[in-house]
Parts: sequence; C-alpha cells; structure tokens
Amino acid sequence: MGPKPTKWTVTINGKARKVEVRRKPWLAIGEITVDGARAGMFAAKAMSITIFNYRQHTFEIDDELFIVVIKPNFFGYKFDLMRNGELIAPDAD
Repeated sequence: MGPKPTKWTVTINGKARKVEVRRKPWLAIGEITVDGARAGMFAAKAMSITIFNYRQHTFEIDDELFIVVIKPNFFGYKFDLMRNGELIAPDAD
C-alpha cells in the first residue's frame, strides 16, 4: 500500500474540505488530493530532492492558494500544508 498519507481538514467559505498528501514510492511520485480528486503531483524519488532543501508545490481550492512543503529526511518524507503563510496542523489519526 505504501507510506501512510498526511491528511488535513480545511474550511473554505464554511465548507470542510479534505486534503491528503501521499508518496507513491513505486512510482517515485507524490500526489495531492482534495476531497478524493487529484489536485497535483510532484517528483518524490530519492535523488530528486536533497535533505537540505525543501520543495514546495502550490495548488488551489476554490480560488484559495495552498502550499505543500515537501521535507525529505532519512526515513522518507514529511509534508506541511500552508495557507496565507500560516502552517495548518494535520488531522489527528
């Protein structure tokens, strides 16, 4: 199945939206979904990102800009979600 996704619930115009970011190591890609629909993809293979430089991938939900910060480490990847420069806490499992 692959690594466990990171999930957030964000509210836009009074409506809750589900954002999920997961890495698909067998395809060397990362995928961003919003309410189950693909919102973006990014390279997520061992040599595409260094452990000292973070990458960002932008996407929109209802005309609001969001940024996924991709943070590789020795054990995989960590993802942060930002909106208007503010970090959004992931959902508790």
